Amino acid sequence: MKEVNTGRINQTLAKQYQFDVKGLLRKAASLTKMNFGSLLQGCVVLFLTFVVLGIIVQPFITIHDDGTYTFEHQSIIEIVAICVVAPLLSGLYMMGVSQARGHKITVFSTFQYFPLIFLLALTQLINSILVQLGMMLLLIPGIYFYLASTFSLMLVADKKLTPISAIILSCRLFNAYWKQLVSIYAVIILLFITVPFTLGFSLIWVLPFYFSITGLLYQELAGDSSEGVSTLNNGVNESSFDA
Repeated sequence: MKEVNTGRINQTLAKQYQFDVKGLLRKAASLTKMNFGSLLQGCVVLFLTFVVLGIIVQPFITIHDDGTYTFEHQSIIEIVAICVVAPLLSGLYMMGVSQARGHKITVFSTFQYFPLIFLLALTQLINSILVQLGMMLLLIPGIYFYLASTFSLMLVADKKLTPISAIILSCRLFNAYWKQLVSIYAVIILLFITVPFTLGFSLIWVLPFYFSITGLLYQELAGDSSEGVSTLNNGVNESSFDA
């Protein structure tokens, strides 16, 4: 098991990281532009995976005359879908992390984490269950957990943490800078809102940017201190701390 570098994580949990929302957004946009081709190809792989899964699932769905439907073997199919999608999502997230560390990425990086398929699928399954429970009980807990668990797949893929440990640590990292992170997620949501108005064309940029900013946030808050491009476009150093 990979030895976890906790230096940057401890600094984040101690709220010693100087969080610059505008600087991070600018840097993510720059990284997206530099690696646009590879990121877009990875997103296409994910999209085609959903299309294939939809085609496979269609014969198991029966739509009745009253508008209701029956989904045969729903639980089994959902678990299989998570097993396929979770490693691909992790690969895309880690492409964002890798480019933030100055590493070269290709579309083949999307498939890099299939050896961790069990841990990643279990992490995603637990996340999905908790988000659904939060949505059913009260809306806000569901939204909170959806946002707070963002780093969990990356923590499993990068740090080789167990699913529960990764989810808990992801929530702790989110809690340390929740106001700034919510601000960035709000920008991402606004970008996704533009998609219908552009007939879906803006998704070509928005999806790669989403994985870029998410990977950059992970690297800034939890990545290895010895890796990464340390200076934001506005000249703020990621290793500088508040007094």
